[in-house]
Amino acid sequence: MGVKAVKVVASSDEDMADDLKLKAKKYLRGESADLEKLPDKKLKGQLAVKEELYGRSAKTAAKVEKWLLPNEIGTLEAEGVEKTWRIKQEAIAHEVGLVSAKKVHDIVLPDLGPYTLDFAANGSIMAVAGQKGHLAIVDILNLNLIKEFQVREKVRDVAFLHNQEFFATAQKKYPYVYNNRGTEIHCLKEHGAVTRLQFLKNQNLIATINKFGQLRYQDVAQGTMVANHRTGMGPTNVMHLNPTNDVIALGHSRGTVTMWNATSPNPLVKMLCHHGPLTALAFHPNGNLMATAGMDRKLKLWDLRKYEVFQTLPAHVTSLDFSQNGLLATANGSFIRVLRDDTGSQNYSWYMTHCMVKGYQTRKVLFRPYDDALGIGHSMGWSSILIPGSGEPNFDSWVANPYETTKQRREKEVQSLLDKLPPESIMLDPSKIGTLKPPRKRDKPKKEDREAEMEEVLETVKNAPLKNKTKGRNKPSKVAAKKQELVSLVKRPFLEKNMKEEEELSKKKRKRIAEEPELPKSLQRFVRKTAE
Repeated sequence: MGVKAVKVVASSDEDMADDLKLKAKKYLRGESADLEKLPDKKLKGQLAVKEELYGRSAKTAAKVEKWLLPNEIGTLEAEGVEKTWRIKQEAIAHEVGLVSAKKVHDIVLPDLGPYTLDFAANGSIMAVAGQKGHLAIVDILNLNLIKEFQVREKVRDVAFLHNQEFFATAQKKYPYVYNNRGTEIHCLKEHGAVTRLQFLKNQNLIATINKFGQLRYQDVAQGTMVANHRTGMGPTNVMHLNPTNDVIALGHSRGTVTMWNATSPNPLVKMLCHHGPLTALAFHPNGNLMATAGMDRKLKLWDLRKYEVFQTLPAHVTSLDFSQNGLLATANGSFIRVLRDDTGSQNYSWYMTHCMVKGYQTRKVLFRPYDDALGIGHSMGWSSILIPGSGEPNFDSWVANPYETTKQRREKEVQSLLDKLPPESIMLDPSKIGTLKPPRKRDKPKKEDREAEMEEVLETVKNAPLKNKTKGRNKPSKVAAKKQELVSLVKRPFLEKNMKEEEELSKKKRKRIAEEPELPKSLQRFVRKTAE
């Protein structure tokens, strides 16, 4: 009995260690760099210390997640033959607490819509914009109106900037920047008549697309124009930001999706997604999955690691959004559907449905961060419904704190300016940042150059004066032996490098010969013989 108990404890310890390893992978900063290629020993030691520090911090974060974050992701479970998508919002609001029940509301403003909306990064503040000029800032935690004002011109889009104190709007002629007290801070006249805008928090850039198809990037911290790209695909109303690599994706009228960064005048990726104009676009929080919808009445889910579609659903969709936990919200007219990957095998199925008042035309759906709520902007105002399991239950106060104070917000703003990344850091594969660039073939030293370098080092060693030693240890034979030993020590790294290259060449040759198909004996005499 004692032996069995020991075995059970050992297996449970192994399971806990494996669980911690899986959780630690989530916090690692990509794969560790290959330090063996570095010739500089001092730099290699410094980078090794950094890699060890990153590993320890990832393990600490995994332990904190396992033991100090008790909140779990909620979900909606059906009993028996009941389906989750048949459960109504009234039934959910009746079963949850008073705080959660307040999140189900419908604000009716029929004369100023249709409305679009955006949430701050911590999910505590919401900005709403009516197409007829109505702007409002709402404290969504307490359902208090902070500020509302009328700009008296058409508003197409709204987006928060680096914190909830400032937001940008795409108005009739130009985009404007306001603070949460309704004061106009700046007018971005260089952008023109903007249809959509996004904010890149890591680089402090505001990206806009205007009605002439020009994509512009402007640095909010310095006020300089970083890039101006002509897409050549005409105007578009479909624009979304990949949260993983900060690449901007645009959906065009010819059914194509193009992906852009601030440094390249040409699109990084151009892919045909639909046989008709695109109507909506969204990215999964992990950055590897993209959802697109078009006028061909199809909803497609794409694997961006292979740029292939893995699931196609029949649906006419005008707005899409992914939640922090991977739920996908779709909207068309007054009908809202939420999809979920139940098995983890990238097979999405219907999870919840919600039908608003007949006649409402949905313009935008957006999940609220760190909460199980979905915001809906429509032609008659805006609404909010409960979606169990959509929000991240445990927030990191260093990333986004819904309850942050004024002092914490100021400190975070200063820290974000210090940590601001350059526009060159926007790339399809962000894991390349911090890795070592492999030397190009033409940059590698040739054999003649290495031999010349070795000869130069040998001449220096041979001509170097040796230290005079005591009587009997300074004989010519011992001096010659000492010089011969120094010469062999100098030659060794060069010879080892040559041997290593010869071994690699021989391996490649053997591999190439093994991969070549074997010809029949009757044709082998026609094979061209290469000189050994």
